[in-house]
Amino acid sequence: MSDVPWQAVNLPGHGPDSPAVNTIQPSIEAYAESLVPRLTEEVIVVGHSMGGLIALELAVRSPQVAGVVLAASHVRLPVHPKILSQLAEGEFPESLFRASYSKTVDAALLEEERQELALNPIAVIHADFLSCDNYRQGPQTLGQLNVPVLAVYGAEDRLLPPDAEQELRQLKPDAQVVTIPEAGHYVMLEQPAAFVEAIRKFREHFGKA
Repeated sequence: MSDVPWQAVNLPGHGPDSPAVNTIQPSIEAYAESLVPRLTEEVIVVGHSMGGLIALELAVRSPQVAGVVLAASHVRLPVHPKILSQLAEGEFPESLFRASYSKTVDAALLEEERQELALNPIAVIHADFLSCDNYRQGPQTLGQLNVPVLAVYGAEDRLLPPDAEQELRQLKPDAQVVTIPEAGHYVMLEQPAAFVEAIRKFREHFGKA
C-alpha cells in the first residue's frame, strides 16, 4: 500500500526505539493506553494476533480510530499453560513456532522468521503471552465499538480458537470477514498481496481511500 500513509509502531519493550517493557505493567489495556497519545489524526488500526486485542482497546479509548482490522486475531487469545511454563523457563516451544505457519510455508521465510524470533528477549515474549491469556473483556469491548471491523484469517491458522469466526459474527454481525488460503497465523507474511488487498477493499468500502 505504497499509495497510502501508514506507520508501524513499537510497543514498550518491542524494538530499539521503544521504552523498556518495565516502564509499564504489561497488559493489553496498558499497551493500548501507551498508544493513545500517538493518534493525532484519524486512522484505521491494524493489529496482528495480540495486536488485535490492543486495537480493540485502542478503539474504545480514542475517537481517532475510524476502523479496526483484526489480523489473525480474536476477542480472546487463551494460551496453553504448558506454553506459558516453557516461556517462563526461557524456552520458545518449537511446536508453537511451526504451528504459526501453514504447512506449505516457504522455507526461506520460515528461516528468516526464526532468526527474527531469536532477536526478541524471551521475557518480552512471555509478557506478551501472559497479557493475551489474562485478557478477558474482548467480547464486551468489541460490542462497544461503533466503527467498522474487518477480520482477516489465514485458512490454515492453527493458533486461533476454532470458533473464532463464529463468535466474531455473533458479537459483531456487521463485521467483514476475509479468509485467505494457503496462510497460517502469520497471514500477512505468507500472503502479503492478498492481505493488503483485503485492507484496501475495506478502506474503499467505508470511504477511507
